[in-house]
Amino acid sequence: MGCRHCGGVVNGTLGITQSLLRVRVLSQGAIKQRLEICRTCDQSVPCKHNKRQACKCIACGCWLKHKASLRRESCPKNKW
Repeated sequence: MGCRHCGGVVNGTLGITQSLLRVRVLSQGAIKQRLEICRTCDQSVPCKHNKRQACKCIACGCWLKHKASLRRESCPKNKW
């Protein structure tokens, strides 16, 4: 049985790397649509530099810019 926290760290690192390298990512339109849903969600934390933009999800702890771009990811609240 593995540590759920460590698995989350590894999965998160893999996701951010894939996002930065543009591997397995969605179209810009689909990413924008996901981020707009996140922006209006009560589980998102606004960015410090732009309060109208969602930066982090409280429900899963992910950085939304990266999570929303990955094809394999989904919203923990089933909003996308």
